[in-house]
Amino acid sequence: MSRSQSSLSLTPGEITSLLALFPKGLVAVDLETTGLSPLVDKIIEIAAVKITPEGEITSFHSLINPLIDIPEFTIQFHGLTNDHLKDAPTLKKPLKEFWDFVGRHPMIAHNSSFDLGYLIKASHDFQIEFPPLDVYDSCRWGRAVYRPLEKQPANFKLSTMSEFCGFKLNHHVAIEDTYACLKIMAAIGELPIDQKTPREKSFVFRLSQFDKNDCFNFSTRLNGLTQLVQAKNLLTLEYKGTSIKDSHRPVRPIGLMPLPRGPVLFAECLLTGMNKSFLLKKIKSYAKLEASYWRAGPQ
Repeated sequence: MSRSQSSLSLTPGEITSLLALFPKGLVAVDLETTGLSPLVDKIIEIAAVKITPEGEITSFHSLINPLIDIPEFTIQFHGLTNDHLKDAPTLKKPLKEFWDFVGRHPMIAHNSSFDLGYLIKASHDFQIEFPPLDVYDSCRWGRAVYRPLEKQPANFKLSTMSEFCGFKLNHHVAIEDTYACLKIMAAIGELPIDQKTPREKSFVFRLSQFDKNDCFNFSTRLNGLTQLVQAKNLLTLEYKGTSIKDSHRPVRPIGLMPLPRGPVLFAECLLTGMNKSFLLKKIKSYAKLEASYWRAGPQ
């Protein structure tokens, strides 16, 4: 089976459930990329599945030549190498075609801030206009709905939620992941009405909130941060406005992302174990944190 085809499909009941939640239709999207930082990494695969208000299902798929070397640590997940992509188009034309495919439908993805971060950043770089659509997140909705219930998934990763909802997923194949996202949303929509969470709980942002250039740009004084994040180094941040007693916070970086309020470092705080978004403009200083130091514990 090619990467443009999915072993998953939607039943008539699932389509009905999804249109009850999104009567104007919706588009699910998933990407494969060279890393986890939308501000610096590149898209190598785009897939989307659209459901119209009439229940028609169509799909979009394109492999992308990123024009950079794909790191080995990401190949182990998505299986795409530079040899696979050497004859694929570069991003600009497929990106325009993708936005034409989306049209005016609301969009949804699993951890959508990451997927949309790449699409928004690339559109900004190529000066491609995108519609002012609402974006929703199946991961966020899953947390809101299932956490109060006795029966819930072990975590809210796409693969775990797929298994919890009763289907097998060929993960990190973009078209497959879009169908999984839709099937998870349909399963949530089929829960008894008193267990439903309003759609607002899964809302992430509206694309028109990214009109300003400062959503994407950050100070040159933080240029070294990019290399440290890409190398997955533990960091200590001196952060303005922190709620903890010491303004220096140890973190495990995940990625650099654009958000409407400004670009952020998304990272796990090693003091709380929680993932947090650290506004780059509030990072006063940063430094590499030696793993041996953290294992021993801060003194």
